[in-house]
Parts: sequence; C-alpha cells; structure tokens
Amino acid sequence: MKTALTLATLTLATALAPAAAPAQVMASYYATIGDEDRRNSRGARLADPAAVIQQDRANFHRFGIRHEGDHSDPFFANPDLRAQIPALYARGRRFGPMEQAILSPGPHYVLVFVCGPRSQPTHINVDYADGDSHMGC
Repeated sequence: MKTALTLATLTLATALAPAAAPAQVMASYYATIGDEDRRNSRGARLADPAAVIQQDRANFHRFGIRHEGDHSDPFFANPDLRAQIPALYARGRRFGPMEQAILSPGPHYVLVFVCGPRSQPTHINVDYADGDSHMGC
C-alpha cells in the first residue's frame, strides 16, 4: 500500500511539474569550413566534427582566420563558451553526411544553430547552408 501511494505521489508530482522550456534558436551563423579549421592550433589534424566547428570559431574570433562566407556569432568570441562547443554539438542532432562533409577536404558551407531555452546555449545543430533544409532547434 505504501509503495502504491509513493508511486501515485511521484506520478502526480511529475505530471504537475513545469515542463522544460523548449529549445529556441538563440542565434545562427554561417561558416565556411576550410582546411585551416581541420587542424588545431598546433597543426594536428582534427578527426571529430565538433572539434572542427570549435576550431572554426577559434580561427574566426581568436586568430582572425576567416574564409569567404564566415559570419560572426554572439557567443563564441568568449573562450569559455567556445570550449563548450564539443559538448553542445554532442547534445545536438547528428547527421552522418554532414559530419563527413565537415571532415572532408575542401571548403564546406554550413549553417550552425545555437539552441537553448533562454540565454545559455544547451546544444548546437549543424546543417548544410544550401537553402534546402534548415533543421533549426
């Protein structure tokens, strides 16, 4: 009886708890992923799409390496937020062909969505910047 009452109380509490705020597009930016973005600051090749996205933002904000089509963003000039890019990417939607393109030679134009319910990003989604399909948040 006590177990059934506890389970009923937990069920009711869960049902009455406020729902998490849905993720919204906090910002978006276009980036051209170039060969410089696929190497870290010491010149080592990057094998993870999240690391490439992070290096792209470091190149843009810290090192002044900008490709045609690179746009600014309101978050990743801050090195602490830039350090969160791998975790933000891991929590976002993954798309295998997009990840392969990021790692492949040559320039690739992407659209990055910075997502979250308020002022702190919770995840990022990366999509082709071809105008066909923008996943948003």
